[in-house]
Amino acid sequence: MSSASASIRVLHVDDDPGFGELTATFLEREDEQFRIETETSAADALATLHGREFDCVVADYEMPDQNGIELLQAVRADYPNLPFILFTGKGSEEVASEAISAGVTDYLQKDSEAEQYTVLANRIRNAVERARAKTEQQRKLDAIETAREGISILDEDRQFIYVNQAYADLYGYAPDELLGESWELLYQDEHLDDIRNDILPAVEAAGYWHGETIGVRATGETFTEDHVLALTDNGELVCTVRDVTDQRERAQELERAQTRCEALFENSPDMINIHDKDGIIRSANRRFCDELGYDEAEIVGQGVWEIDPTISPDDLATQLAETDTGDRFRVETEFRRNDGSTIPVEVHVARLNIADDDQFVVFSRDISERKEHEQRLEALNETSHELLAADSQEEIAEISVEAARDIIGLDANVLNLYDADRDALVPASSTEEVANLIGTPPVFTGDDSIAWRAYTEGEARAIDDVHTNPDVYNPETPIRSELYLPVDEYGILVASSPTTAAFDREDRVLGELLAKSIAVALENLEQTERLQKRKQELSDQNERLDQFARFVSHDLRNPLTVAEGHLELAREDCDNDHLATVAQSHDRMRTLIDELLSVTRESDPVTDRERVSIAELSAHAWEHVETKQATLTVDVTRSIRADRNRVTQLLENLFRNAVEHGGDNVTVTVGDLADGFFVEDDGRGLTAAEQASLFEAGYSTAPDGTGFGLPIVKQVVEDHEWQIHVTDGADGGARIEISGLEFDTKKTDSPS
Repeated sequence: MSSASASIRVLHVDDDPGFGELTATFLEREDEQFRIETETSAADALATLHGREFDCVVADYEMPDQNGIELLQAVRADYPNLPFILFTGKGSEEVASEAISAGVTDYLQKDSEAEQYTVLANRIRNAVERARAKTEQQRKLDAIETAREGISILDEDRQFIYVNQAYADLYGYAPDELLGESWELLYQDEHLDDIRNDILPAVEAAGYWHGETIGVRATGETFTEDHVLALTDNGELVCTVRDVTDQRERAQELERAQTRCEALFENSPDMINIHDKDGIIRSANRRFCDELGYDEAEIVGQGVWEIDPTISPDDLATQLAETDTGDRFRVETEFRRNDGSTIPVEVHVARLNIADDDQFVVFSRDISERKEHEQRLEALNETSHELLAADSQEEIAEISVEAARDIIGLDANVLNLYDADRDALVPASSTEEVANLIGTPPVFTGDDSIAWRAYTEGEARAIDDVHTNPDVYNPETPIRSELYLPVDEYGILVASSPTTAAFDREDRVLGELLAKSIAVALENLEQTERLQKRKQELSDQNERLDQFARFVSHDLRNPLTVAEGHLELAREDCDNDHLATVAQSHDRMRTLIDELLSVTRESDPVTDRERVSIAELSAHAWEHVETKQATLTVDVTRSIRADRNRVTQLLENLFRNAVEHGGDNVTVTVGDLADGFFVEDDGRGLTAAEQASLFEAGYSTAPDGTGFGLPIVKQVVEDHEWQIHVTDGADGGARIEISGLEFDTKKTDSPS
């Protein structure tokens, strides 16, 4: 320790400056550690104390304004632990008693001998050392109090003279409750002899002991404690205790978990190996070794590329460079067995840090069965396309039984299709194995056979032994197990085997997929045949209509033209009212022919559209209709995209129909709809039955109507992909609405 750090700083207070100086001289001669500063009044001494640090105060008793006892009381108020020695010329029991009551550290009476300074120096030195020791001890105690571990001190009789809060809390007591108590309070009777006979003698001999003991709390609860005992030079025992119950349980659980992990590693159904960052295998489980045909000693030390021929050391290094610790990835590859054969595997790789060593944990699984299953599904998918491409039931049946044998492994199988005429399931195709097993496959009817019941219930089923089933078709059959796969309403696919329980869940699942594909193919074939039949019917109908149109156009128009010519000649020869009637009949016939041709003409969607004004076309169409005294009102402002001639034809027929059915003085209105337009009259209107039949060819409520006008309107609407609707007019007449139109953005004005 340096002299600076070991110096003793003393504040001497005496109202006699000469005595103060003399005391300082003698004290500094006694010990070079002393650093003396003198003040002559209590007030100056207090001011000095507030500004600087001192190790001890030495003060006279009799001083003006404030005596030594009063100074002591003031010092104790601010510095309770600072050593204070009363060095006074007035010696009496009264002064000594008062000083002790005020908390004086020491009391010394002045005399004339020089030896008194030696005594004073010793008193100062002892007081300071005791204070420093106490301060250091308190510092340590404070540190102990803040420690997380429980700490206590036992005296030579092994009773508690100190416990920190953590120690008391650990056992469930208040610190004061333990002071003066024996250590035996904290242990059960059955453990006392072990501590007395083994632990305490070991501490006495070695001065130190560390181990685990079982403590008991105030509640009676026990716990495992990590216990350290240390013997001090003065025979005291320092105890440090920490509850390790949870830690021990965690350690035990960790040990159990490690045991479980080792068991899982060795007994996992997956192939597991661990290799280091260089790709060298460090460990492999039993399944890995067995699957690949190696002993563990042969596997450990090999590079992973010797097991996985698809990867090289460089590939592995690149892969590792792109993978961080904790990352996982999955690949499908092949492993090479010891005998040189390979198996497809699915590999899950996790990069981990094990015992500060960068390693893969590799989980591998033989996926031969899965690959085979995937190949079967892919083959079934291809078969589905073949079935859909087949153009006959016979071809579908042949494809089906071959797929059941070659893809699913149902070697002996037959496809029975339902025959409505016979009300039976009739064999459509079968494999050679069926003939070898039972000869000609049977026809199933509703006689409670297993196949018939499975067909009618529509549920697949596997029979492990048909001989145990009361509905077996032939009790003498060599067949033992069968798989029944209904093909919707079309029939049933039956697979047979001479062994029991020959069909597993995968056979059933794949069989059901095949049966569904067969059903879809048969349904598709039916629809195709129906469409072809309907197409032929329509073709025949169109041919008849074409023939009829040619007949009307040629064989009717020519005689009509001849008749009209002779009528003109007759009018030149004579003037007869009957000739006008003949002319009207000719006009009627020509109108019928034109409209009939329009109806029978093949309709095509309108593709060549242009901008047309509804108002303009309405006015133009009105001019080409015999309107008598009828009136047209046009209240439309928009243009549409349409075929000009076809829309004009539509409007002409609507106007003609309104005049014919509404009367000579009818008012016809053309108006806007949100997505189209309407044509409305104020005539007598239409009944519900008339509205329902309005667009039928040949139907008319007017005596001289052809019945073809509104069918022509409907055809024009449909060719434009619009919609038409009939309803009542606002003034009691009929209203025909046409909607779904494509409007042109440019508007047009109504004609004047």
